[in-house]
Amino acid sequence: MPLIKLRYEIYIPTCYNDKTLIEVSKYREIKNKLQKKFGGLSVHPATIQGSFFSEILNCFLYDNCFRYEILVEKLPENEEFFEEFKKELLQMLNQEEIFMIYTETNWV
Repeated sequence: MPLIKLRYEIYIPTCYNDKTLIEVSKYREIKNKLQKKFGGLSVHPATIQGSFFSEILNCFLYDNCFRYEILVEKLPENEEFFEEFKKELLQMLNQEEIFMIYTETNWV
């Protein structure tokens, strides 16, 4: 019988809002935190191009992101972890927004 899990996708930008590159150590810190907490994750090394409308700047912004993907138990404490983790990422990476989504998936 399949188990219901949550698959989180976290899009980590390659640049700060001022267009300077984010340090490699920050990516390592994010990866290590997730690995330590959940035992593993997938990092997609090819960048994904994205765009979004900034309400603050009143214009479209464009960025490149790395996608971190992780499968976790569907538990309230995991959902709470990712809500707090997003706040941490916003501050750590000095971003207006971090695109993070989750979908329910069956583990077979």
